[in-house]
Amino acid sequence: MANRWVLLFVLGVIAVLMAAPLVLTLFTSLKPTTELVNPAWYPPIDLTFEHYIRVWTEGGFSRYFVNTLIISVVDAIVMILIASLAAYAMVFMQFPGKMLLQLLFVLGLMIPVTAVVLPLFQIVRSFGLLNTHLGVIFADLALAVSVFVFMFTSYFAGVPKALHEAARIDGATEFQIYRRVVMPIATPAVVTTALLEFLWSWNDLLLRLLLMTRDEMRTLSVGLLNFQGTMTRDVTGLSSGTVIMAIPVVLLFLVFQRSFVRGMTAGAVK
Repeated sequence: MANRWVLLFVLGVIAVLMAAPLVLTLFTSLKPTTELVNPAWYPPIDLTFEHYIRVWTEGGFSRYFVNTLIISVVDAIVMILIASLAAYAMVFMQFPGKMLLQLLFVLGLMIPVTAVVLPLFQIVRSFGLLNTHLGVIFADLALAVSVFVFMFTSYFAGVPKALHEAARIDGATEFQIYRRVVMPIATPAVVTTALLEFLWSWNDLLLRLLLMTRDEMRTLSVGLLNFQGTMTRDVTGLSSGTVIMAIPVVLLFLVFQRSFVRGMTAGAVK
C-alpha cells in the first residue's frame, strides 16, 4: 500500500509540473494588462479575451492558423499513404533492391535534421517551391518518412500471413489486399502516425523559418516570434498565441488517446 501512495505522489508531482506552464500561460492570456503586476500563478480576476482578439486579427493569427492547418493536415494524410505503402511492400512483397531500400530508411533515422537542412533548402529552391505550402510539405515528409515506415512495418509484421495469402488466393490484387485487408486492421498505427506527424508539423519552427520568408505564408510557430523583440516582449500576445496554437493538438490527443496508445505499443506486444 505504501508503494502505491508513493507512486501516486510521484505521478501527481509530474502531472503538476507538466500542466503548470500551460495553466500559467492560460492565466496570463486572460488577464487584463492592469493585472500583469500580480504573480503569474494568480488567476485572472476580470477575465478578458481582448488579447485573443488582438492576436487573431491584428497579429495575423487567422492567416497563420489556416497555413498551419493546411500543411499539417496534408502532411498527416500523405504520410499515412506513403509510409503504409512502403511498409506493406517491405513486409509482404519481394523485389530487387529491397535490402538497399531498407538500408536507406535506416540511414534516414540516423542522420540528424540539422545535417540535411541546407541541402533540403537548396533542393526546394531549385524546384521553385520556396514560400509555398508544397515546399514545406515535401520537406516534412522527407525528414519524417523513415520513422513512420518502421512504425507501420512493425505493425504489419503482426498481421497473420494466412490472412494475406487467403486474400491472394481469392484473386485480390496487392493494392486490394492493402486497402481492404491490411489497412483496416492497422487503424491504431494509422491514428498514431496521423497524430505524431500532425503534431510535429504543427509545432515545427526550423523549416518554416527557412522555407517561408513571406508574411502571408507564415505559420503559427513563426508568428509567435512577432511578439518577442530584441528588448521587449508582448507577454499577453505571446501567451494568447501559445494557447491558440496548443488547443487543436490538446483536443486531438484527448479524442484519440486510446488509439494513440494502442498504436504506440502494438509493435512491442506482437
